[in-house]
Amino acid sequence: MTTHPATTPDAAAALLGLCAGIERTLRDRHRLARVHGLRDVLHEAHSAGDPSVVFYRESLLGLAELHGVVLRSRDGGGTPVAPPLPETLARAERLAQEIARPTPALRFASSALSRASSSEALGPRLVEMRRRDFSQVPVYDAGVFAGLLTTNAVARWLAGQLDDRGDAIVEDVHVRDVLPYVEEHEVARFASRHTAACEVVALLLGERPPLAVVFTESGRETEPPLGLLVGADLPELLAALAV
Repeated sequence: MTTHPATTPDAAAALLGLCAGIERTLRDRHRLARVHGLRDVLHEAHSAGDPSVVFYRESLLGLAELHGVVLRSRDGGGTPVAPPLPETLARAERLAQEIARPTPALRFASSALSRASSSEALGPRLVEMRRRDFSQVPVYDAGVFAGLLTTNAVARWLAGQLDDRGDAIVEDVHVRDVLPYVEEHEVARFASRHTAACEVVALLLGERPPLAVVFTESGRETEPPLGLLVGADLPELLAALAV
């Protein structure tokens, strides 16, 4: 009968190996050759702003605490402890994966990205936004990002166009006519295709979150968009990053 490692003393060795891998990865990434010990390496990596360490801080500190207990027990300097439970080892494996190879945010962004140009007619664009339930669409002119067309900006523009009967004509209106009504906070942030999902979560949950995160090859506004994530995508991102 095959015994799962997490139900035997081998689980302790597996846990120590995972912790050693996390420590080694972070030491190499942040050039911490003179820093030793998982907790100290985590502290330095957090101070350096490592996105994965910042996002998983509490879980990693808990793992570092367990690492110390298991290490002392193995070396005979502490009270013997039971082997880590399977779920504990699974969480450690998940953390090690996210530290070594953070989940890319682009995986969750729709590749069917709609984009407008400032010279196009507003009416058909609004019809498409309603049909696809889009609240914002990036606007590009000559391949360069020109801003976000948002439903809120359209509402502000429309409020100024109503006649005495409450009617407004949009037949001869273009996207560029609405862009001046986009407010200061209705901005997009650009990210490269390799940006980690935890970085995007931090952006969208920040004090001044962007309305959208637009992905390009290297995060430049002059590159074609590859995908887009907004606040409504947070539940899926957080679920995928859970440990």
